[in-house]
Amino acid sequence: MAVDVAYELEILERQRAYFASDEHLRDRGAVWRDATPEECLVAVDELCRDAEEMYAIKTADERAALLRPVPLPADTLALLEALQRVR
Repeated sequence: MAVDVAYELEILERQRAYFASDEHLRDRGAVWRDATPEECLVAVDELCRDAEEMYAIKTADERAALLRPVPLPADTLALLEALQRVR
């Protein structure tokens, strides 16, 4: 079966554009707009349980990599250091 690379790239570009858009943020936030604090807490609890399950199936090396902090970009670090000096 032949793959139409141009078509597949077009689909990927549309997906990338959507996930980078304000529309995507509005869509993601819509489910929380009318939720009560209790509903939000239940949803967060479910997400935490899902994360625990995913974490549990990882190898020790994978878990270590997941827990390793992501270094701050140099410009962010410089900004934070400048703010600290001002205080």
